[in-house]
Amino acid sequence: MKKIFTLLFAATFSLSLNAQFVDLNLEIWKGVFAAGDIDNDGDLDVIVSGSKGSTENGAILINDGAGNLTKQTGDRVITVGNGGNIQFGDIDGDGDLDVIFCGWGCTNEVKAGIALNDGNGVFTLAPASAYPILDPVYEGTAEHDITSCGFADFDLNGLLDYYFFAEGKGNCVIYFQQPDGSFVADNSALKATERWGANTGAPIDYNFVEPEVFVLDFDNDGYPDMWINAADLNSANSGEQTQRFSYLFRNDGFGVLTQYSGAVVQYKKANGDSQWADFNGDGILDMLIHGDGYLNSGEESDIIYRIFQNNGTAISKAWEQSVARQGSFGHGSIIVDWNNDGFLDVFGGGWKASANAQVTELYLGNSPFTFTQSTESFQGASEQGLLVADLNGDYKVDLLLNGYCGDPLQKNAAGFHINTSPTASTLPSAPTGLNATITSGSGETMVEFTWSTAASDVGKNGLSYNLALKNKTTGKWLYNPLSVVGGAKDGWRKVAQQLGNVFTNKRYELYNLPDGEYEWSVQTINGAYFGGPFAETKTFTIGSSGIQVFKPYKPAVTGSKQSLSVNGEDAVAQSLKVYNSAGQLAASKTFSGKTSIDLPTGIYVVVVEKADAIPFRTKALVK
Repeated sequence: MKKIFTLLFAATFSLSLNAQFVDLNLEIWKGVFAAGDIDNDGDLDVIVSGSKGSTENGAILINDGAGNLTKQTGDRVITVGNGGNIQFGDIDGDGDLDVIFCGWGCTNEVKAGIALNDGNGVFTLAPASAYPILDPVYEGTAEHDITSCGFADFDLNGLLDYYFFAEGKGNCVIYFQQPDGSFVADNSALKATERWGANTGAPIDYNFVEPEVFVLDFDNDGYPDMWINAADLNSANSGEQTQRFSYLFRNDGFGVLTQYSGAVVQYKKANGDSQWADFNGDGILDMLIHGDGYLNSGEESDIIYRIFQNNGTAISKAWEQSVARQGSFGHGSIIVDWNNDGFLDVFGGGWKASANAQVTELYLGNSPFTFTQSTESFQGASEQGLLVADLNGDYKVDLLLNGYCGDPLQKNAAGFHINTSPTASTLPSAPTGLNATITSGSGETMVEFTWSTAASDVGKNGLSYNLALKNKTTGKWLYNPLSVVGGAKDGWRKVAQQLGNVFTNKRYELYNLPDGEYEWSVQTINGAYFGGPFAETKTFTIGSSGIQVFKPYKPAVTGSKQSLSVNGEDAVAQSLKVYNSAGQLAASKTFSGKTSIDLPTGIYVVVVEKADAIPFRTKALVK
């Protein structure tokens, strides 16, 4: 049986009404939090790990539903150490929250792994024979550390993949799940140069120091992309770090991620963080980035936070603010609607030399890209790890914080502030118009999921979407939404501070699902990471009774100056639909043979359909 004991807080909840810091009495430095309902009792529990001197220190904290946390004892297999990652996912499809984790720099034997949940919040380290773990390739005597990890379905086969990224050449590895449940490691999934529409590109021996990864869908094509911040190690220069590295790697839908030249920031960053959310309600994720400069980064500064607006093709600076230096990497900033007013806010902090102090600062959004610094006071910290999670069930996210805490604590610590904003979060409505279309041909089967934003949520800031997909034949989750589906708590999120698993898309594709009967639904996630109710559950079948057999169809689609042209293979009735980078319908028409349409400059998803043929989908650039 699990043993627990109650933590003695340095501050109590009676004091938290004025947002005082509740000290968890854990010495944590360069730590990371994760919050999720690991024991399936309807509240968010907390996992924390960091360093205490040269040793790992952390805890699993069980929530009683009112925000009172008790420390789980016994074997704790999630041991990160210095700043890395702890992320939730359901890797074995059994319905509970499993964990992938990594870290570095401490004497703990296990610094990376996958921890499987028994459904009651007790984790067991998965065997490497079933779930391989990166063993970094070392060069010389330098220590190489795993600094990033996470879950995503990179090749869109409905099976959850995972990645571990470490320092050094050949140490950025994606583990692709196979239909039999095994995993195949690929350390060549990152490609060097943009090759539009190609499935392969030239690999490069990226030689990163402390790579920090954020998985997102940059251009709303339904394929998980990556943003990577790092330092770049020039091995020809005696191992000297010579430059900062901040770039997008765009997915071709087959799990090949190519460095994309269209999303370039003027100032590269490392030892910091990137976060993504839709600040202006256009259905496209924008980026917050900060970290150390110098080293050919473009600026001699470590304290500037910037937001870049994304139009699906390129990014442009929309806001900047001198805040502080984190002094670590990952989890040092947050995008969230803290005060539940419908605008996204920004948390940041670290060492602020101008104040000679550690700070944690909140910038409240007044409109999509304008902010006012809040007068609300938070415990200052550097080398910090931050997370927001609703600890007491009042539908207001609270702030978890660890690192070196300045006045009044003056120590390495971990704790939280309860959110005392007067307004609770307004939950979004269920999406509408759910539809699943199955097509098959040339040995491929595709399921296309589509839905629409509820009328009451159109244009709201910070929305993302969460797909629930379960194989009823096997009982296994393919896309576990990490939310409650149905019942009195329908839509309640089992995880904190996490975008929906299909990001801002309202159209999503999966390929070659196993034969079986499936049920699926979608929920909307708001800017405070709360989930609304799921739409009515839909079903479909893959197999002889559920497949319509279509022939391949490949019309020629070309983009030119302010125009898009389609040349069909024969003069029969066809329909053309053109979607912009936000997934919105930009144009549609019916035609025979060939047609053209005038469009503004941009990247478009083009869908051409005719009877008895697989719908043809491609991208086109209109200059």
